[in-house]
Amino acid sequence: MKRYALGWACNLNDLFVRFPYEKCVTLCKIIKDKYARRRKIKQVFREGIKAVLNDVIENNASFKVPPLGYYGGEIHLERCEGEDFIKAKKLGKFKGIDFLETNFTAY
Repeated sequence: MKRYALGWACNLNDLFVRFPYEKCVTLCKIIKDKYARRRKIKQVFREGIKAVLNDVIENNASFKVPPLGYYGGEIHLERCEGEDFIKAKKLGKFKGIDFLETNFTAY
């Protein structure tokens, strides 16, 4: 059974609530300040997510997270063009999107 997390959002602090910062031994040796270390870990994570999303969008790739227990994850986009796009637009799929202002390309 697939579960879709469409429309779900959280901030970066919520993702790292239970993250074991002390286990990042290399960063612990380099950065002594606990809060600076947390900022650096979050920054690395944020840049990694940007790289993954850019790869998915630009190269039409898929990104799969290996399952931990029952849950896994996947990010992929399907291009919608031609007759499929026309049909989806008529059904209201892209309602409320200003195509000229946003330079929307309909992934």
